[in-house]
Amino acid sequence: MPAETLHFEAAINPYGCSPKVSEALEAFARTKEFRSYGEPTALELREELAGHHDLSPDNFVVYNGAGEALAWLFIFNLLMRQGRLVVPSPSYERFVEAGKRCAAEVIEVPLDGKDFSLSVERLIEEGKRGRASVGLISNPNNPTGNSLLEREGIERLLDEMPQCLWIIDEAYADYVGTGFASCVRERPNLVVLRTFSKAYGLAGLRIGCAVAHQSVASELSRSRLPWAVNSMSLIAAREALRDQAYLKEIVARINDDCRELYSMLKRIPHAEVYPSAANFFLVRFDSVDALRLKDYLAARGMHVRSRPDMPEYLRITSLRPEENRRLLDALADYDFNS
Repeated sequence: MPAETLHFEAAINPYGCSPKVSEALEAFARTKEFRSYGEPTALELREELAGHHDLSPDNFVVYNGAGEALAWLFIFNLLMRQGRLVVPSPSYERFVEAGKRCAAEVIEVPLDGKDFSLSVERLIEEGKRGRASVGLISNPNNPTGNSLLEREGIERLLDEMPQCLWIIDEAYADYVGTGFASCVRERPNLVVLRTFSKAYGLAGLRIGCAVAHQSVASELSRSRLPWAVNSMSLIAAREALRDQAYLKEIVARINDDCRELYSMLKRIPHAEVYPSAANFFLVRFDSVDALRLKDYLAARGMHVRSRPDMPEYLRITSLRPEENRRLLDALADYDFNS
């Protein structure tokens, strides 16, 4: 019997969602109440989010994933206004590609070549020079995994480029335990994107939100169609958010798994493994064909992520310990000198 295919290319929670989510969805399914629309503005979930982040429900707009929230932000602030986008590079390629389809220009500011750190000063300089109207930063960053901003850095961006709308994608922030959502109270030029796809384990239900100053959230809400998010996704997100004990337990377990995987990956010949605050690692291969290694792993039922603009790198997600061991065993059998 062939071994199960393992998806190290997808940065998901390998342990899945809270059992309370499954129980709530099963209870809803038993009612067979699929004929009715759900909440038109996702009010109950927004109230839960407000309590969790110590904000108002009016600071939140719920979408079918953080990607949909970003799409609307790009449409309003780039496409309709012929705006310019400034973004660190490398960053999440899907979001950058969306920016290129909407913006008059995308200004890519390279991260440090040694450790992928961000120079806030250079980002501001390039953003001002290019007259950027929108800035996008993933924190922690994808694909590098490191945190690019601390509180001081985001405050500086907001202060020195007040005309620029700064969008912070916090898809992996639950693994760090901190974020910038609280900053939106007094900052109309900041939007924080949060998702239930990663640590909460709800990627298949496509639900996330934009966190913004009430004036910005109100503007976004006016363009949002009522009943845009289905009832089951709203129920799942609400129950996941309520079960913070499960989230804390799972995040601790995933972080432990990541530490173990990191120490083992560092033993791979000709490989440089970058420290990560997320649940994946960026690995650079020196004198080794990374794409050939990717194909070798795929032939053995293990998929890792590559990028055309970073051909010597692979991104590897930490899965369950036994699944990580299968990957490590395959790497141990690989001839790195061929």
